[in-house]
Formats: sequence, structure tokens, C-alpha cells
Amino acid sequence: MNNFFLGILQGIIIGIANIIPGISGSTLAVILGIYEKIINIITKFDFKLLLLFKKFEFKSIGKHISLKFLISISTGIIISYIFMANLIQYLFANFEKLTWSYFFGIILISSWIVSKYVKKWSIKEIVFLKIGLIFSLLIFLINPNIEENQNLLYVFICGVIGVLGMLIPGLSGSYLLYLMGNYELLMSKILLILNPVVIRDYFLGIEKNQFENYFIIFVVFMIGHIFGILILSRFVKWLLLKHKNITFACLTGFILGSLLWIWPWKSQLSNKISLPGLNDISDIYSILLIIAGVITILMIESFGKKFKKI
Repeated sequence: MNNFFLGILQGIIIGIANIIPGISGSTLAVILGIYEKIINIITKFDFKLLLLFKKFEFKSIGKHISLKFLISISTGIIISYIFMANLIQYLFANFEKLTWSYFFGIILISSWIVSKYVKKWSIKEIVFLKIGLIFSLLIFLINPNIEENQNLLYVFICGVIGVLGMLIPGLSGSYLLYLMGNYELLMSKILLILNPVVIRDYFLGIEKNQFENYFIIFVVFMIGHIFGILILSRFVKWLLLKHKNITFACLTGFILGSLLWIWPWKSQLSNKISLPGLNDISDIYSILLIIAGVITILMIESFGKKFKKI
């Protein structure tokens, strides 16, 4: 049972990262030491699983997909979505620079931790690190001006693309949704259907049409997520099996490049970069929060190593 609650806690940490633009939930999964385990479990949603369902061999099903672990992680992610989405939105609305500062520290130290998965650095690994860095910077240079789009086909595509942040360390699915113009819709608005007060109002006939609209969007978005996971997870697993060194080298470069996405002294509208001034007390607070972010991840890494064999 302790392992189950530990999985929930790990899921909450991963879920919070999935919500924040610029941060990848899979990066936190790497730090917690459960990334490869999650990828392996996802790829076991295959024909063998269908055969086990057909034969009603539920005990074998649970063993095949590590069901207890999967339920605990999924529960933690759902909890983080329900309770943290509005809090994070509040922090960005009222303490934007300080919030970005804390998350900058998280990503800064994460790049070093992910780089440790490269067993040997050679010219090839350095080349792929640069490729990841350049690709990340190219995404950063995109300055979107795309409006919210509730078209269900587009929402499905957002679901497929958004799941990349759950599969590829360093690649923020939330940031990709931001580039596609649907971040607020899919990471904030539709989560209202999970709010008990909103559900109560629906059955009382209040905002009924809006609830039903968001519920349909939520279902289509989740279907896109599931489709993306089933298709892309196998490719990620192949990379980890056959090209682990260059894969993590490339991801290290990508994470380093993503630091520009969440630089605290950046205009979120124009991507214009500025430097902190030590004569400004708010800048000093920001630097302290960067350090706090670094310490947080070092603690999470220590936590992940201690319970790696969950």
C-alpha cells in the first residue's frame, strides 16, 4: 500500500509538470527514475493484452501492464490536474516572474540530471546535443498569434501532439498547445468539468450547454492523447533500446534550449530577453527562487533513487 501512495505522489509531480508550459512531465519521470518503466508499460497495450481481455484473465492483465503502478501514477496525475491547474493559473496571473523563476531552476538542474543518462560522451553525442539545442531554439523563435480553436478534429490533433511532453523528456506538451493556440482551452477551461461544484451546477441545470461542450472537447482531447501514446510510445521505446546514448544527448540539448522558453526576464508576448538587475529586490527574489527550484529537483532525484524499485 505504501508503494501505491508513493506512485500517487510521483503522479502528482509529473502531472504538475505537464500543466506548466515549458516543463515536461517526462523530464520529471526521468528524475524520479520511472520514465523507462512507464514507456515499457505503455507499449504493453498490445494484441497480447486484447487476448487476455478476451479470455477474462484479469490477474494476468494486471501483471502484464503493472496495473497497480499504472493506477497509482494515473490517479496522481488526475489529482494534480483537478487541484493544481487553477492554482498555477493564479500564480502566473499574480506572480508571473517569480513563478517562472522557480520553474527555471527546475529545468536548469534537470538538464544536468538527464545528461547523466548518457554513458559516454563522444563527437556523435555532442552533435546530437547540438541538434536538440537548435531544434529547441527554433521552437522558441516561433511567436504564435493563433486563436483558440474548438473544432473537434483540431482538438484531436492537439491531443496527439500534446502527449509528446509525456513521452519525450525536455519537450513541453503544454508549450506545444500554447503554440497551437489551445493551451488555455485544454489545460484550464475544460478541466472545469472535473470540478465538483461545476458538476453539481450541471445537474441543477446551470451552464448546462457549456458543460456538455467542454465535456465533448475533453473526451476528444483524451482520445487524441491515447492515440498519440499508443503510436509514439513504441518509437520512443525503440530509441531507448537502440540509441539510448544519442537520444539522451539530444534531449539534454533540447532541455537546455527550453530554458529560453521560461526565462523569467522574458516578455511572454514578444519573446524579448532581458537580464536581471541586482538593484531590484524582485530580481533578487527571482534568483533565490531559481536556487529553490534547483534544490527541489535535487531532493526529488534523491527521492526517486530511494524508491526506484517501487
